[in-house]
Amino acid sequence: MKKSFLLLLTVLCFFCACKKTTFIKPSTDTLSYPIQGGEETVTISSDGDWKVTICPDWVKVEKQDSVLKCVVEENKSGKLRKGKILLKGDNVRKSISVSQAYICTRLNAANTNLSFEKEGGTQTIDIDTDGGDIKVDVTGNMEAQYGNGKLTVKAPANNGGTTSGKITLTCDEQKAEINVTLLGAICPKCGGTGTVPCTRCGGRGYYSDSNGAEYGCTRCGGSGMCYGEMDDVRNGSGRMTCPVCGGRGS
Repeated sequence: MKKSFLLLLTVLCFFCACKKTTFIKPSTDTLSYPIQGGEETVTISSDGDWKVTICPDWVKVEKQDSVLKCVVEENKSGKLRKGKILLKGDNVRKSISVSQAYICTRLNAANTNLSFEKEGGTQTIDIDTDGGDIKVDVTGNMEAQYGNGKLTVKAPANNGGTTSGKITLTCDEQKAEINVTLLGAICPKCGGTGTVPCTRCGGRGYYSDSNGAEYGCTRCGGSGMCYGEMDDVRNGSGRMTCPVCGGRGS
């Protein structure tokens, strides 16, 4: 009985030892790094053992069970880096292409128009770029800072009229612009007065017919009557309620 058990154990060990890797499938076959480098992880599906046999010297790899961690430092070579990571298991091979930019080739903002309420606040925009040194230029009453793929914009409370500004991002030859509107406490249409020039009489308070008779503009409070005597005509104020703020001035 003991000999039979040992024989069975030997056979099982033999078959286990003879099991070969028949496939290696990474979750991606392409890795692309920006200038500043970074870390990527690739999940490897396989029915057996595998190892890394070829790897560029600028890529550091670490095998963690079924995961391959790939770390790349900043590219200071001044040229595009290209290479491949080769995975091997028995007679099965699979390669992963890897590259790293040396100049910025894309710089895109997820939102190119921002609007802040009169209370101000903070908003964040996702920035898609492969550049490292992103320069930020701001015009207008706001602050903007870039970091880790995000642009953070801060605007103070605005107790005046509505204003606007612009944020310009540049990296090498790439540029992205973001327009910013800062809504104010004062109505931009009437400047806080609550009224605007009458659209019917143009602010005069009266209008004339083809015979030269004058009528007080009824839209801005005039009588609209004309009996041939100017004393009979009550002119309008020449102003009307602001259609934007409804006369509130804000």
